[in-house]
Order: sequence, then C-alpha cells, then structure tokens
Amino acid sequence: MRTENWPRPTLGLVTGGKDESGNASEIYGPLKAGLTTTLRTNREVALLELLRYLEKRVEILEYRYSEVCAILENDIIPRAERLLSTIEKDTTD
Repeated sequence: MRTENWPRPTLGLVTGGKDESGNASEIYGPLKAGLTTTLRTNREVALLELLRYLEKRVEILEYRYSEVCAILENDIIPRAERLLSTIEKDTTD
C-alpha cells in the first residue's frame, strides 16, 4: 500500500455575487467564507486508498472461499462418502 503527499487545500473567500453581500448559497444552504475546498486532504486520500486495498483483499478472500467450497463439494465429500460406504460397521460387541 502506498500513500502520496498531496498538496494541502487552499481555502478561498466565498462571496455572494457581484452586487450582493453576505453568505453564498448552495443547494444545501448558505456557505461560510473560507469553508469550501475542492482538494481532498491527505487523511481522506489515505482512507480512500486503504478502503480500496481492503475491498481488493475481500474480493481475493471471497474467491478463495468459493474455490475451497467447490473442492470440498466436488472432491472431498464424494471420496468420503465412497470410503464410508465401503467400511463395514460391526454393531455387535
């Protein structure tokens, strides 16, 4: 897993418009000056990278699990059934 150094976000002043004063509006409500950023932080990038790594590991484990189940169902269980059917059980003591 690798992490890269990303530049820190630059916060800009958010204004209402050409002739307006006050907070800028967005669909989620007013924005305060200096609270918007378009770049992801180093922590967000590292967490996303870790999430992708974990998702890939889960895919690998799921694939291996399905292989083991197929081997069990197609090879081991039939052999065990044949072996058990050939063993004579003596129930008299």
